[in-house]
Amino acid sequence: MAHLFTPETPALFLVLRSVVVYGFLLLALRVAGRRELAQMTSFDLVLLLVISNAVQNSINAGDNSLGGGLISAVTLLLLNWGVGFATWRWRRVERLVQGRPIRIVTDGQVHLGALRRELLTLEELRSALRKQGILRISDCRRVVLEPDGTLSAVRMDVEQLSPGELAHPQRHFRATEGSAG
Repeated sequence: MAHLFTPETPALFLVLRSVVVYGFLLLALRVAGRRELAQMTSFDLVLLLVISNAVQNSINAGDNSLGGGLISAVTLLLLNWGVGFATWRWRRVERLVQGRPIRIVTDGQVHLGALRRELLTLEELRSALRKQGILRISDCRRVVLEPDGTLSAVRMDVEQLSPGELAHPQRHFRATEGSAG
């Protein structure tokens, strides 16, 4: 029974392999682009499942013991928590890992270069806007492709924050909260 929990591969190697595979996948998904993150198709799901199967042996080095699997799983969970904490704590890490928002539409005008760089079609843009209740691109003051792959749209008829409120959003929210009371 004890051999069930005893890894066949040294724990340090399992940790190192997990770190390398996690880093590789983080980089690969970042390079793949935002579009892949938010709009997962059945092909994307199949790819994700195949990749997970392909890297399994890279992580566990053929060690099928319960202990080896638990060491690898805990390492991956800690890495994920660490990356999450670092992106929360340091803006530079957040931009490196997640990227920056990209403006797709300004005052009803589509930025075609941004669409090309992000491999988005006009039909995909229109579809995403319809899901937000916006029928025409010309009805948009702004459309932004967020770092997580979602599209955020602001209608022309929605009141805009002033540049000062955008620069200091906490002041704006405090003033709004205080006036309600």
